[in-house]
Amino acid sequence: MSGGLTSIQRMVVGHLDSLEPAFGPKADVTIVEELCRGTSIAAIAKQIGCTADDVVSRWQQILFPAITTDHGALTIDGRRDLIIAVRAREQQSMQPSQEASL
Repeated sequence: MSGGLTSIQRMVVGHLDSLEPAFGPKADVTIVEELCRGTSIAAIAKQIGCTADDVVSRWQQILFPAITTDHGALTIDGRRDLIIAVRAREQQSMQPSQEASL
């Protein structure tokens, strides 16, 4: 999965992997992409089948200092890195395990 990802993007993937698995990679992609587009939290919650509070909580978990300002806001570069990382993580989750092919 790390092929083509920057060190920050790999750090984001590692951070996402460390979070509780309450949301899968596909839900994380939806949350990140839709919030970055300006979609309402209520609409995102409906789309992934959870509450608005769940979406807000997950968003807060996703954000961390490497991609945010000192005040916790997502930076422009952080936004790009986050989107790339959640997409790469989702792609990895859809690929069959390499161990299964041994």
